[in-house]
Amino acid sequence: MIKHLFFVILFLVASFAFGQEVSLNVEIEGIKSEKGKILFSLFSDKNGFPGDMTKAFKKGVVHIEGGKAIIDLDLPPGTYAIMVFHDEDDNNELKTNWFGMPKEGVGNSNNHKGIPNYKKSVFKLYKNKTITINLWYA
Repeated sequence: MIKHLFFVILFLVASFAFGQEVSLNVEIEGIKSEKGKILFSLFSDKNGFPGDMTKAFKKGVVHIEGGKAIIDLDLPPGTYAIMVFHDEDDNNELKTNWFGMPKEGVGNSNNHKGIPNYKKSVFKLYKNKTITINLWYA
């Protein structure tokens, strides 16, 4: 009986520990105007990153206030990459030139410039974390 009780308690503790979500706070800086909004897509693997929003783990919209935008998410522990863009014209699409270069501000986790890829953008999230993404405009 005690042996069974021990395993039940162990199972409940393990389930509780693995079921915990952690907080991700993303501060977006370098926004050149307060027109429009910030759209984001968060990926839990490289499949679809950065442009296929249908494969994003989470996606959403945040408003710009005081030249900044903040994304707050509760997520299961894991590895992620996030892509954001400043939708200045409020059309829910990233405006690009004929070369495919963005005409609106863009940014990603780890703040690397150039063609975004998952490997350069990925970060580990195993405890509450705050990251800063600096937008850049072409």
